[in-house]
Amino acid sequence: MMSRSHRSDGTTGESVGASAGFAALAIGVAAALVPLRDELGSANAALLLVMIVVAAAAVSGRVGGVVTGVVASLAFNFFYTKPYLTLRIHSGRDVVTTVLIVVLGLAVGELGVARSRQSATRRSHLRSMRSLETIGALVSAGASSDEVWQEVRRGLVETLAVLDARFEVDEANAHLPLIERDGRVDFHDKKYLGEGFALPAIGATLNVEADGVRLGRIVLAPDPSAGVTREQRRTAVAMADQLAIALRGRQQSQSTS
Repeated sequence: MMSRSHRSDGTTGESVGASAGFAALAIGVAAALVPLRDELGSANAALLLVMIVVAAAAVSGRVGGVVTGVVASLAFNFFYTKPYLTLRIHSGRDVVTTVLIVVLGLAVGELGVARSRQSATRRSHLRSMRSLETIGALVSAGASSDEVWQEVRRGLVETLAVLDARFEVDEANAHLPLIERDGRVDFHDKKYLGEGFALPAIGATLNVEADGVRLGRIVLAPDPSAGVTREQRRTAVAMADQLAIALRGRQQSQSTS
């Protein structure tokens, strides 16, 4: 059995730390420019704070944008709206400016999250294609079915972000949802997780077939917190096909020997 190790790259901690840093920067800049308040004007002060919010959202995503946006809007309210040094606002225009700082942070943060998600998906697809190429090379070179299975299992764990993948020839798990050749999986309570739909929590299977003969099935133990795209599921089907070719070749070799 092959288990997928939990990925812990400290991204969440770094995001929170960066958000706190940008929030502190917003307060510091707002306070430092108070002596120039009359010359600078509230509009220019708001613009400077917006620049900090945009930088925070670009670096830390949604968390950084929202946290820094809220802190920057409070700092703007406290230092640059009358009555000064309070959180009350008398001017309707200042209310709009304060709210827009928060909204801008959220908007830029969402854009950053979407961009990061797309980049992660592209990298995942590239790794999947490389794994499929490696499997195909093993099959073409006449590698044993055991060697092919080891690479297929590794590729499935990485491509589908599953916790485990195992090959079975019996019917014990025939009731589990099947990943069809076009990548569809028919089951209820589908959950979209940003990158794609999570595989069924009870598990899923891939048919291993060659020349119209079913040789077994691959049983997958999904990670319920991982979304999988349809393209990734189709790649998994292609990996199962390569395993089928290797298994069929072994059967034919055994029948002729």
